Amino acid sequence: MKAKTCIRVLAALVLSALVMGIISCDSTPEPVKPKEEPANTAALLRQISELLGKGDYDRALALFDKIDPRDAEKAEIRLLKASALLSAGKGAAARSIVDEILRIDTNHVPALLVLAAIEEAQGKTKEERAVLERILKIDAANVPALVSLGNLLVRTNSPRAAGSCFDQALAVEPDNGDALLGRAWVYRVSREPKNAAVLLNKAVELYPNWARALQERGRLLKAMGNPHQALADLDKAKALDLNNYYIACDRGAALNELRRKKEALEEYERAVKINPNYFYAYVYTAGIKDELNDYDGAARDYEILARLNPDYYFAFEGLGMHLMRRGEWLAARDAFMEVYKRAQTDECSYGLLAAMNWMRGGKLQDPRIFLEDVLKKAQRDSVEYWMIRLYHDLTGETDVASRIDREKNPTVKAKMLYYMGCYYDIRGIKSLADKCFLQMRDLDVKNIPEWRLNEWALEARGLALNK
Repeated sequence: MKAKTCIRVLAALVLSALVMGIISCDSTPEPVKPKEEPANTAALLRQISELLGKGDYDRALALFDKIDPRDAEKAEIRLLKASALLSAGKGAAARSIVDEILRIDTNHVPALLVLAAIEEAQGKTKEERAVLERILKIDAANVPALVSLGNLLVRTNSPRAAGSCFDQALAVEPDNGDALLGRAWVYRVSREPKNAAVLLNKAVELYPNWARALQERGRLLKAMGNPHQALADLDKAKALDLNNYYIACDRGAALNELRRKKEALEEYERAVKINPNYFYAYVYTAGIKDELNDYDGAARDYEILARLNPDYYFAFEGLGMHLMRRGEWLAARDAFMEVYKRAQTDECSYGLLAAMNWMRGGKLQDPRIFLEDVLKKAQRDSVEYWMIRLYHDLTGETDVASRIDREKNPTVKAKMLYYMGCYYDIRGIKSLADKCFLQMRDLDVKNIPEWRLNEWALEARGLALNK
């Protein structure tokens, strides 16, 4: 469960307990109050809960100042305030409230639940688990703790143990929405989609206005090959939670599956507007723009993606390709150097792409030292090794061309024809470059980056096929 979702659940639990406790919360009798005061406090709490659900944390926090001071001192209200503070990113203030309550009662379960949420929000998985296990020692059937522990185990890649937690929660509360969704997720990753569907159908039936249940069922339906039905669920989820980043991305995925590319792009771009600083949607905006031939737009999104998540090296690959298309050779070299460093693979193509752009943008000898490192990763008897040697030594074309002719693997052969063509082009031998680029196209190997680069090269040379 995401931290904010967990906090909303806790807030709802605390509110539920408090509304009952307004009348008789402590064993010590309260002074007699006018009848309207409890009602006013309850109304404020309902407002606070609604604002928390909408994510309007500042307004929710401001309302706590309006609560009767005698009610505001109750542990349940203080915990609700702690949840609101945590939601607003004020974890230290939230922890201070919880610590005060636990100093008086070390086994105060609602306070421990909020403490677990604080640990989760701060990324302290070990501490969060310890708190949840402490709760379950006090109350082995505590459903919020079981669900939270199940979600923690999901995050730490322990699906079997997570499933057990969700099962225990459902044994106590068969209609608990979070437990239903958690167990459905475990079934899904365990390749039991029919069991997952049963639970998600139940969740949607019980909570028809819960966007998350519809979203999860939509995800499952898409994975099961039913994008039309998935989109129907995701349309409803969108209407219920318009500013949900992941619902926007999931709708984009369903539309993309249906080949409704422009609509998919619009939905991914909506996700970008919701959160422009998260990388995920840019993966798809860049890719779809590429497919729709919006090359400048794709290049911009690859650049943003590379900045937001540099470990996603495909962003540098896409950026480098578009920089090549524009003839920005040294910038393309830098992009492919990033791919070469980050890819953690023996694939030498990125090294060749970096070297080739380096040569186009400067002196032929500049990448020699770099290519010596690339050579160490290539198999000595492979055609790739001899291609790298060609770029390093700047001699031996006849031998490499002969090796390419003898190559049996069509993918390797296609790649090497492209790099041979680029080598000839760099050396100013246009006719042989054209021949290599045309031979590469004839192999019709389209699932490699070099295919598109080759197509662009043919287009730039006036050799593109008429469409």
